[in-house]
Amino acid sequence: MSTTGRATQTHPDATPSGRIGAAHVALVAACVAYGILLLWQAFTLPDSVPGHIDGAGNVTRWGSRTEHLVLGGVMGIGMVAIFVLPGLLADKLPTDMLNLPHKDYWTRPENWPTARRMLNEDLAWFGAATLVFVGVLMWQMGAVASGTAGPWWVFWVVTAAYLVGVLAHSWSMVKGSRWRPPTP
Repeated sequence: MSTTGRATQTHPDATPSGRIGAAHVALVAACVAYGILLLWQAFTLPDSVPGHIDGAGNVTRWGSRTEHLVLGGVMGIGMVAIFVLPGLLADKLPTDMLNLPHKDYWTRPENWPTARRMLNEDLAWFGAATLVFVGVLMWQMGAVASGTAGPWWVFWVVTAAYLVGVLAHSWSMVKGSRWRPPTP
């Protein structure tokens, strides 16, 4: 049954309200894994930990384990905030502050709940990927400190994979069918 002024067709990517999607499961899993990594490093790292490693894998600055863990905790909390808060605040922001494909369609009152869910899902995917990426970097710093570092090129492979994934997801958001309004 259709009501005047309301969407008559549900978008194929619409998630029923109240259902936790794979993106949020991935974000929670990334948060838990990151927390476990920091907890493990708190008990296993030596007192001296690299503060910076250059592109060739050489340590250019050393710091303390405490510094490493505090920085890791702040980065983890910051990443979660960056990717969760915009979705939570989307209802309170003016729509001109939002950058959405097909903005005129998605900011209509009847389409906004679906757009908000999709925005939250996309941010959760980006947040999970970013937290995994930062976790790999934190793990690499710890591996260097413990004398068990892998090859220097691992950093570049992980960085390239992260960037390709982010660019591919961004491209699919803009050019793919996910944010394209349904045809009547």
